[in-house]
Amino acid sequence: MKKLLSLVALMGMMVGTASAAPYYLSQPASGAITPYDWQPVYSLEGIYNFSDKDKMPDTVGARLNFSLYNDAVSSVRHQFTVSLGFDRGEDEKNGIETTVSRMPLTLGYDANIGLTEHVFLDLGAKAGYAWGEGEVTGAFDKESVGGFTFGLGAGIKVKCSDSIYVKVGYEFNRTFFRDFGTSHFNFGQHGIVIGAGVLF
Repeated sequence: MKKLLSLVALMGMMVGTASAAPYYLSQPASGAITPYDWQPVYSLEGIYNFSDKDKMPDTVGARLNFSLYNDAVSSVRHQFTVSLGFDRGEDEKNGIETTVSRMPLTLGYDANIGLTEHVFLDLGAKAGYAWGEGEVTGAFDKESVGGFTFGLGAGIKVKCSDSIYVKVGYEFNRTFFRDFGTSHFNFGQHGIVIGAGVLF
């Protein structure tokens, strides 16, 4: 009789444990990254810039970005970025050839506003320093220049999978070169940006 009562008690305990099991919420493994964590993103963008001054050539180049991105389910997802780019252009008008190249290093912030589950409106701003070279035939030889640069942009970002996205956008940037030839000057560019990124 005692054995029977012990067996009934044991079965009762097992049934109670089994019925409670479905309500247990498992926790992420220690050290695992969740969407609420800041995750690294590496992206590469191609850029074509239309200059807003007749004497300055259009430029074409690329930009490498390293970002920290919060992929938590939210209407706005935040992204902080360090970027290093390079673009170059040359143009000839009235027998005068102008060549310009830039290498901007910038810090930026993007707000990714959800339009659908996988499509985002990307609004961003960046600022930093640009190194460059310029040459105008018949005016001055190649010179190294540098100065403050900033950019403002907007685009559409499409999340193709949990870790890959593509982006198409517009960007306005302006660079304030300190010394170019015999004077200080600045010039702006309107850019078309196409890129892809990988979320780790």
